[in-house]
Amino acid sequence: MSHLPSRNRVIYQSEALFISPDTTGNHIYYMPPKDVKSAKALSECMVSGSGANGALLTFDACAGTGWNGTIITDKKFCTYSCTGSDMAGKASKNAQGELIHPVLKDVGLLSGISGAGLKYLKNSADFKDGSWGTTLEQLKRVQSANYSFTINRQDINQFGHLARLDSVVLEAPTVSMDFSYYLTDLENERLMGMVTDGSFQSLSGMMTRSQNQFGNNFFILTVPEGRDAVKGDQLVGDDHKSVISVGNGYVTDYSIEASVGAFPTASVTVEGMNIKSDVTTEFNEIPAIDPTDGSLICDRCFFLPPTESGQGQSVLKPGDITIDLQDAGLIARQLSGNTVGYQDPDDKGSAHIQSFTLSTPMGRTSLQRIGSTYAYAKEVDFPVTCTLTVNALVADLKSGNLVDLVCGQTYDLKVRMQNPDCQKCDPNGQPDAIVIDFKKAVLDSESFSSAIGDNKTVDVTFSTQVGGPEETAVGVFMSGFENTTGSDGKHKSFPTVAEGTGPDSTSDADKCLRFQRYGNIGTSGYANGGDAGGWSSELRTRVKKL
Repeated sequence: MSHLPSRNRVIYQSEALFISPDTTGNHIYYMPPKDVKSAKALSECMVSGSGANGALLTFDACAGTGWNGTIITDKKFCTYSCTGSDMAGKASKNAQGELIHPVLKDVGLLSGISGAGLKYLKNSADFKDGSWGTTLEQLKRVQSANYSFTINRQDINQFGHLARLDSVVLEAPTVSMDFSYYLTDLENERLMGMVTDGSFQSLSGMMTRSQNQFGNNFFILTVPEGRDAVKGDQLVGDDHKSVISVGNGYVTDYSIEASVGAFPTASVTVEGMNIKSDVTTEFNEIPAIDPTDGSLICDRCFFLPPTESGQGQSVLKPGDITIDLQDAGLIARQLSGNTVGYQDPDDKGSAHIQSFTLSTPMGRTSLQRIGSTYAYAKEVDFPVTCTLTVNALVADLKSGNLVDLVCGQTYDLKVRMQNPDCQKCDPNGQPDAIVIDFKKAVLDSESFSSAIGDNKTVDVTFSTQVGGPEETAVGVFMSGFENTTGSDGKHKSFPTVAEGTGPDSTSDADKCLRFQRYGNIGTSGYANGGDAGGWSSELRTRVKKL
């Protein structure tokens, strides 16, 4: 029976969209709560008890580290499943049937557990006093989200019956999802698995099997009518919220559109394997299917983080976009936008751009086998051909001959979107929010349109193909302001869940599947060395003080 009150309707203000980096793995991780900052002394953080051999073990709940007298084990960001209703984690009881926090169990504490630090080990999804974090991340500036499913059935008939005997599902159901959002700084793209530091093909993360073998899980939060999802989700009980989950979602199309009088917008199409709905948003089972045997994954759970409106600029504007087409048109002179505001004499072209569309379709083939209802893999259909279509007003023409294109010529095109700024006497001098390099592009078509009463326009279409991650000279490369070089010289990468060890130990006891918000080779990505998530820097500072 639903705990939700009757609604008259659901509108955009009451919903938010989330994505998880690891489809079939653990979706929650251990993290000391924010309340650890209130500790006045180290003794308030400590938990002690006995291990399997009776040895005394200690655990620092403020730092998330254990100590057996010889080795330090670091459990921060270690991921856990969700088995059992009494405790989130892979183990919840000792041999005597007493409840034990899974992290303490991992450290080796089995009996005689006590200490002031136990107050920081609550089984709660509350980020303030709970001990669990979630790998789910919110997608920002979402404008629309649509989802559906289709079941294909085969009728079973036989002689002697007018109607069918049965209607059997012969193929796996099809789950579809599409959403759009305003472009800001490519944070959404990074969360979806794209490379956003300009060093590799932007789509290479989605195509790498180790990163995107089973797709992503998507989650749509709905809060009660009349509430904003942002902040409002924390003001109502969990039984008054619901979440719709799409499992094993593979991105099959990503496109960007920008035009005069409209905000630059990204559109994403996703093909999934499963969809489910839950009343309440904490510690529900994930929606993923295990493609290896076609079974529903029933021993892992998720919960949603607090929603937020996002940082940085609210939106990018068409007036802050410049496009360098390298004068690649055959007949129409093309605007080359290398200089901010088109002030450089070399940038004064004569085709005035009205809109552009960047399309990167990634068709996938479902690979199936006998013995499994669902596809065991959804592989990208190569080659992936990306197109850039530009619409412009025609002013001047130039000399050109189609025969010259037969010999072949490629161009390195560039789209720059700056952070918006109020312009007075000078062009916008703000940093680039997004830079898109369209490398080794070829001119596919140039189409003119002219009619009485209308401006003469030209549509120019270029294409390039996406190669492997090692290919740096051809394809689509994207870099965003959100992925600024960190103080350690590194960039952010897409979130990952991978095996790793703590910073102070190489012991096997310290190994776990760790959630890495900025990837296993990433960093906070902020030039001042700050941490966008906040918790890591707070914990480091707190431990030093203690």
